[in-house]
Amino acid sequence: MKLFPIVFLLFSALGFSQVNWMTMNEALEAQKKEPRKILMKSYTDWCPNCKWMDNNAFAKADIAKFINENYYPVSFNAEGSEVINYKGATYANPFKRRNDRAQHQFAEFIKIFEYPTLVFFDEKGTIINPVAGKLDAKKLEIYITMLADETYKSINTGQKWSDYQRNFKYKLQGK
Repeated sequence: MKLFPIVFLLFSALGFSQVNWMTMNEALEAQKKEPRKILMKSYTDWCPNCKWMDNNAFAKADIAKFINENYYPVSFNAEGSEVINYKGATYANPFKRRNDRAQHQFAEFIKIFEYPTLVFFDEKGTIINPVAGKLDAKKLEIYITMLADETYKSINTGQKWSDYQRNFKYKLQGK
């Protein structure tokens, strides 16, 4: 038992931080009390790129801290059995018992067909944009900061997107 405080202090000193994932229903409830954007990470259990992002992008302390401070972070298994109540409709996975890899109705509703996919929602729970595919920590930082500070609203051409990425100043890559 003497080892626990030492390990705890070591992780604290190294800036260890992790994303405080919640369910979609929890995030939607939290929005009612304190409006904040939602960052939903959709994944499947068999997805190697999903696990890679967990271990390499979301595991960075500064990234995790930024997400926790600016979003309600949601971890959503797109083949799971969670029941989601969204905008007056209920979404489930009624075929999960027959097919372990059946896609959840909420994933179908959002049109998620690639994993991982991040989906950003505004402070009222309305979908802003999905971002499909594996993102390293630098690419993830671009998206989470652009959506948190609403810069995305002014990026409406391919040229503006290219310029934004080229001129982006990374701040969350230290830990």
